[in-house]
Amino acid sequence: MYKAVLIDVDNTLLHFDKCADKSMRLAFEEFSLPAPKNLLEVFTKINDELWIQIEKGTLTKPELHKIRFVKILEALNIDFDGLVLEEKFRYNLKFVAEKVDGAEDLLKYLKQKYFIGFATNGHPEQQINRLKISGLDKYADAHFISGEIGYEKPSKEFFEYALSKLPTKNKDEIIVIGDSLTADIKGGIDFNIKTCWFNLKNQPNNSSLKPNFTVNKLSQIKNLL
Repeated sequence: MYKAVLIDVDNTLLHFDKCADKSMRLAFEEFSLPAPKNLLEVFTKINDELWIQIEKGTLTKPELHKIRFVKILEALNIDFDGLVLEEKFRYNLKFVAEKVDGAEDLLKYLKQKYFIGFATNGHPEQQINRLKISGLDKYADAHFISGEIGYEKPSKEFFEYALSKLPTKNKDEIIVIGDSLTADIKGGIDFNIKTCWFNLKNQPNNSSLKPNFTVNKLSQIKNLL
């Protein structure tokens, strides 16, 4: 019987891709830059590659902020200051929140039965503001945000911190839910807690990571918990 649920935010509760696309296009518009149709595709490819490096411990978030939009602008062959665009993008992102289908309904259900901890890699002010805008923040019993903790998922230290704040210390009574195999699922497996992979994009799992459960709709989680 579970007592605590750790649930990811971006691309699990909030649709990060939609939020990022809107935030970027606002930034491009503010600087009168051409925003190509494949902007989100280019961003996602570069951003995902950089975040995998962060999860492996070979890159820091400040380093990501210095190079992310430099790389994106180079890929798009646009001559502009990547650091300026990065700052504007992250500012815009604080005020954009698009809920994933079924997110609030799932949280209402979980709130009746479990302690809910939002577990996210990100900036505290940005993530909390987006959750408040979305109306989802009221369902959280705790926030576990890498920018506050000082460690990113999938690190053991991130999950150890979360465990110290949970109402149970029995790992058999904890499950982590998230879209990232390399952050949420690997972190949960390494920490010896149950895992549920939310396969938002219906991608094949070609990794060696084997979650306990896999769903492609948040509503399916009600059948598991």
